[in-house]
Amino acid sequence: MSRHTTSSEQRSSDGSSQEPSAPVAQGRRWFMGAVAATAGGFLLGQLLPIQRPAGPGSEPAPADVDKLYHRSQADTITDWGEQPERYKTYSQAKQIVLPDPSGYGGPTLEETVQARRSRREYAGQSLSLEGLSRLLYAAQGITDPQTQRRAAPSAGALYPIEVYLAVQDVTGLDSGIYHYAVQTHALELLQPGDFRQSVMEAGVGQAHLGNANVCFILSAIFQRTRWKYRERTYRYLLLEAGHIGQNLCLAATAMGLGACPVGAFLDDDLNALLGLDGQNEAALYILATGVVRRPASQGGELHPVPAG
Repeated sequence: MSRHTTSSEQRSSDGSSQEPSAPVAQGRRWFMGAVAATAGGFLLGQLLPIQRPAGPGSEPAPADVDKLYHRSQADTITDWGEQPERYKTYSQAKQIVLPDPSGYGGPTLEETVQARRSRREYAGQSLSLEGLSRLLYAAQGITDPQTQRRAAPSAGALYPIEVYLAVQDVTGLDSGIYHYAVQTHALELLQPGDFRQSVMEAGVGQAHLGNANVCFILSAIFQRTRWKYRERTYRYLLLEAGHIGQNLCLAATAMGLGACPVGAFLDDDLNALLGLDGQNEAALYILATGVVRRPASQGGELHPVPAG
């Protein structure tokens, strides 16, 4: 195949092109690399100014990229919006009232903390509706009806986190996508059907998401916190999702169930599955939960919840 002759090539007396010798070519590559590095460094220096210490004779400190990354946007936003509704409901959805979650006497907190592990192996046995009710109450239930305070802490008691469920094997409950109506301790059926494959694909192929009895999916309505806490909103949202996730993991462990938190998923796919726009509300966290093949505690039998 023919090729074009570049300016870096030399021609012989008979007109044929010749590649430059290896040392010459290597020298030129080094020279061009040095030029590119110098130009890149200059441009980077313009974008990230060098911070120089005040002391005489000191070496300049490199620009703090972390500070630039975390720089507040408060000066560029003048209107943070209004406080939205505190509760989200799907008024047209089928409502399923959950059993009373109280009355379960499990192991001590110390025993539960000691036994908690991420569990990905599930037994293929049904989870009871009573057990699901207790899990939801421990995660996000209203524990003080007078003040409407919940099981997990929330910055300013604003409660921006919503709980959705991909139900796959719960006694007395059809498979499908549900929303937890925290104010009434009820479920709202958004989409009936078997979504095990969809959840697993959104979770980048993690098989235990398709094998769990239920996958709890935590989302955040950003404006619930943003109107008050502004640039600190994302920090508070993620902290709260972690609080709820740990509550759920400990409750599952105390009931002899297994739970595994998952942060690796395809955002757009999971948001689409829940009908979220990814802007005003977006998925943050998945917690797969199910009946396990063996006791959750490695040191002894816990008190398992009845399977229904």
